[in-house]
Amino acid sequence: LLTDEEGFHCVVAAHDPADSAARIMEFAKGMVAAATQVVMPHNGQPVQIRIGLHTGPVVSGLVGSKLPKFGLFGDSMNTASRMESTAPPGRIQVSAATRALLPHEQ
Repeated sequence: LLTDEEGFHCVVAAHDPADSAARIMEFAKGMVAAATQVVMPHNGQPVQIRIGLHTGPVVSGLVGSKLPKFGLFGDSMNTASRMESTAPPGRIQVSAATRALLPHEQ
């Protein structure tokens, strides 16, 4: 944890972006698989979720003073959101930036 001259904190850790992408892809696959085990109460059909993945920089912070909430902001979040919203139900849609880090994925 580093603190700059204005008192802002920053977490600095060496990480491998390819490893991070592989881990989040495995998590996403697990979420899609787990969702199929949940059925909708009104029709008995399995839940289908959509997931969008993108790799890039983000800024995080707490928003609000009465009931602060943690949030991630930036173009990377917007891209991931667009990937999710345009994905077919039950699928994981991956951006080109993330795909480049996952050479062994189909």
